[in-house]
Amino acid sequence: METRADSSREAGGALAPEPPAGGGAAGEEFGVPKVLALAAGGTIARALAVAARLGIADRLAAGPLPAGELAKRTESHPEALDMLLGTLVLAGVLGREADGAYRLTEDSEVLRSDHPDSLRNTVMLIAETYDDAFRALSTTVRTGESAFPEVFGRPLYEHLAASPEEERVFDASMAELCRPVADQLASLYDFSGVRTVVDVGGGDGTMLGRVLDAHPTLRGVCVDRPSVCERARRGPHPAGDRISFEPADIFTEIPAGADRYLIKNVLHDWPMERQVRALTVIRRAMAGNAAARLLVVEPMLEAELAAPHVLAQMVICESGTRGIAEADMRRLLAAAGFTPLSVLPLTGGHQLFECAPAQAAESATG
Repeated sequence: METRADSSREAGGALAPEPPAGGGAAGEEFGVPKVLALAAGGTIARALAVAARLGIADRLAAGPLPAGELAKRTESHPEALDMLLGTLVLAGVLGREADGAYRLTEDSEVLRSDHPDSLRNTVMLIAETYDDAFRALSTTVRTGESAFPEVFGRPLYEHLAASPEEERVFDASMAELCRPVADQLASLYDFSGVRTVVDVGGGDGTMLGRVLDAHPTLRGVCVDRPSVCERARRGPHPAGDRISFEPADIFTEIPAGADRYLIKNVLHDWPMERQVRALTVIRRAMAGNAAARLLVVEPMLEAELAAPHVLAQMVICESGTRGIAEADMRRLLAAAGFTPLSVLPLTGGHQLFECAPAQAAESATG
C-alpha cells in the first residue's frame, strides 16, 4: 500500500488559487493567516474527493459546463455543487470561464478516469478513508498506536475486507500509483531466462500485468487477499491466461517454485516482525529453485521529507509501522535470510533490491 497521506495533508492547504508570485504562504494574498489557511485544508481535500466520486472531470472532458448542467448530470443540488466547484477554482484545481462555466485545468486532468496517469481513486482514498482515520490522530500522538481501529473498529485490511466499495477504491488507487514503477521495472530489469513471476500482495494485477505485457514469454501469479483476487479475476487482463490470481495469506504460505518473487510497497505497511515473516515465507517458497531471486520495490524515505509519510503510516497502518530507509531495508533483508545482489533506483524515490537467499548468494560468490 502507498499511503500517500503526506500528499493529502498538502493537497488542500491553499485557500488562494495559486501561491502569490513572490512565494508567499497559502492564503496570504487574501489576508488569511497561514495557520487558518492550513486548518481549512480539509475543505479542499473533501471537495476534491466528492468531485472525483461524482466524475466531474469526466463530464468536463469534452469542454466547459455550467454548474446547473453538471448538477443535472450528477443528480446534485445545484447551489451546493456550485459552491463545491467554486472552492476548487479557488484552490486552482478547476478553472471558470467568463460566463461562469467550469473547465478542467492541467492539474485536474488526472481526475479523469480515462487519463493514462489517473489519480481519481487515489484522491478518494486519501481524502476519504485515510482522512477519516486522522480524526483519531491525537490517539497516535499520545500513545504511538495506530488510530485506524479507534475510528473504524478494526485494522485497515480487516476494514477493507468488510467494506467492498472502500476496498475497490483502495485496489484501484494502488493500481494508479504502481503504473510508472511497473513500466520502469519492465524496461530496466533483465527478465531474460525468467519463466514465472509471483507478485506477492499484487492487488488487481496491474503491476504484474504490465511486466507480462512487456515480456510475452513470461507467466505470472498474483497473490493477495481472497476478495481482491475474486474481483481481479473478472478482468479483462492484457496478459490473458498468462496471469492468474491465487488467494493466500502472505504471512503463512505462497506458491513455490517461481523464478522471480516480486513484492512492491507491501513491506512498509507492516511492523518489522511482520515484514520479516512475509520475507521468510517468500524465502521458503524459493527453496526449490536455486536460480530464484527476490525483487523488493519500496520507496526509500529521506529523513528531511519523511515526517508526513511516517506519521500517516503510524495513523493508518498497524501499530509499530514505520517508513523504510535503505539501511533499514538491508537490516530487514538480513534478518529474513536474504542478501542484496544489486540496488537499482526507480521513479518516485523507489529502489529495486534484487536479492538471493543468503546461502545461495554465498555459493554464487564463493
